[in-house]
Amino acid sequence: MKLKITLIALFSCTILCAQNFKEVQLPKPDKLNPFFIGPILKSTIHYGAIPPNYNGKVILFNHGYIDLNQSQFLFDNSFYREAYKNGYQAVFVATTRGGGIWKNGELLAESIDIITQKFNVDQVYLVAHSNGGKASEAAMFRYGKKNKVTKAFALGTPFWGTHLADISQMPWLNWAWKLTGLNEGARTSTTYYCRDVVRPYLDNHPDNEPEKFVTLGASGFYKGSTIAAPAFLLTGGLLLPIEGANDGVAAYKSTLRPGADYIFKKNDPRALFDHLNISLGQFSWSYIKAYIENNSKKNPIIPKNTDNPIKIESNYYIIHSENEYDKIILDKNSKYAIADIIHEKPTANFQTFDKNHKKIQSFKKHSTHKHKTVIPFSENKITLESNSRFAAFVKQNNGIKMSLEQITNAKHPILKVNLYSHKKDTQLLIGSKVRGIIIKTSKIDGTLLENEPEVIFFNEKNNSFYFDTKTLDDGIYSLFLNSENKNNFRRSIISGFVVGDITKGITNKEEKPFYKSKKSIQITPNPFKNKSFLSINGYSLPKKLPIKIYDITGKKIKSFIIITNSDSQYNLSEKMQSLNRGIYLLKIGDFKTIKFFKE
Repeated sequence: MKLKITLIALFSCTILCAQNFKEVQLPKPDKLNPFFIGPILKSTIHYGAIPPNYNGKVILFNHGYIDLNQSQFLFDNSFYREAYKNGYQAVFVATTRGGGIWKNGELLAESIDIITQKFNVDQVYLVAHSNGGKASEAAMFRYGKKNKVTKAFALGTPFWGTHLADISQMPWLNWAWKLTGLNEGARTSTTYYCRDVVRPYLDNHPDNEPEKFVTLGASGFYKGSTIAAPAFLLTGGLLLPIEGANDGVAAYKSTLRPGADYIFKKNDPRALFDHLNISLGQFSWSYIKAYIENNSKKNPIIPKNTDNPIKIESNYYIIHSENEYDKIILDKNSKYAIADIIHEKPTANFQTFDKNHKKIQSFKKHSTHKHKTVIPFSENKITLESNSRFAAFVKQNNGIKMSLEQITNAKHPILKVNLYSHKKDTQLLIGSKVRGIIIKTSKIDGTLLENEPEVIFFNEKNNSFYFDTKTLDDGIYSLFLNSENKNNFRRSIISGFVVGDITKGITNKEEKPFYKSKKSIQITPNPFKNKSFLSINGYSLPKKLPIKIYDITGKKIKSFIIITNSDSQYNLSEKMQSLNRGIYLLKIGDFKTIKFFKE
């Protein structure tokens, strides 16, 4: 009777798991049409043909993004051919595009059950590219499939996140992340989510077996050989000064899963290729095959330091094309500035205007490659305009830097900012202000949330600046940090932080009932040009309601008082008319902040 119940349960689980996947049989590698198009919007298992010399071993390939998973057996990728030729059963699993590490890990765990049962094997080898590597560790340790995996090979997996994902969480900058095509599921790929949630949870998980992982991290974002090479050249250049050697998406140091075997060292001449190249069999198969055929370490690299520091530094500030109020301003004692510009269009035209808005007829610019332009400036208070959306990272030569770090790892971390000068000109730092824009982007488990930005201010103490997150609700927050000293300097950092109990936040599946609030605050129209109206419904308001307007760095632009009325409708046209074009935040009293755009 017990055996019957067990078989029924197993059969039922197999049916339910299979319902999450569409299953597709591939022809032999030499018969596969290069224009093959499989399911894009459905989680899918593509079964390779059984090789005539089948050796009883199954390799499960996973990317983590549905529409990129097929690149592991198409587009002249040799993985399928090599696996088939060498007697391995190849299976390609696509989970979801935007589900994040936990959802993709859960689906990958289900697929492992399906595949091991189908081929009557106890274990599989995992070959996972990019976010598929994080899905693999979630499947193995959180969802209990470690005993069904012999080895997991992670190709270009950002185990510690990528700064590109940090950028994607800024609503006014996420177009830059989209240039790579990897624009979904970024919430659980940020450096702060991986640092504060993924790594502590999985590295300290009781089932963690780090020795099962073999990682391959590349350093050649500038040496791609595919159609995606120009995009990775752009993003890799953006990452280089912030995260160091990288493949265009994952910094080398981010690919180092603690306790794993590392095939390549940083800037290894064998691994000077980009994020897509590393997913191709012609670049990676020989190393994977060596491990599978001899299940022992193959001269693994031992990096000098596998820690990913939580201290971030900046010697730049950021301006955005949407904001007419953003100027290129030279720091005091700085003779020139370099604007490292990324732009949405592959090629972009730029115009510069002086402080009197007189067009500067001649200026130098260097278009190093698509989507990127570098412009040096020696004049002050310059307005930069373009026919493309852009973000300019403005660097100067006066040696002033800003750093951000968390000084506690508690449920409510304290953020610490330091300002310092390599030229020891500390007089420039006196009277500095530090502020930030935060957005609660998701729950701790990565569930998407939609919230308006908030302005926060750091308090100075003993020449450092602090913000205590104890007043914030649990969740994941993006942070656009800015420091400024009038007429002296300005600096920016894009990052984020986590508030709350990570174990409880990941494992607690209890859903609170959703009640649609009757409260609302909005500006109409939004965006607006001449006339703007504020409506406030459902709130108990004082007779005199203070209003503050900030730019997107958190700098206060103006403040005023409105006299409330029973209609809760207020004409702000006169107050808003003097604003330059750009993105702003409007704070109502001390209880709500909303974003608006002035055309």
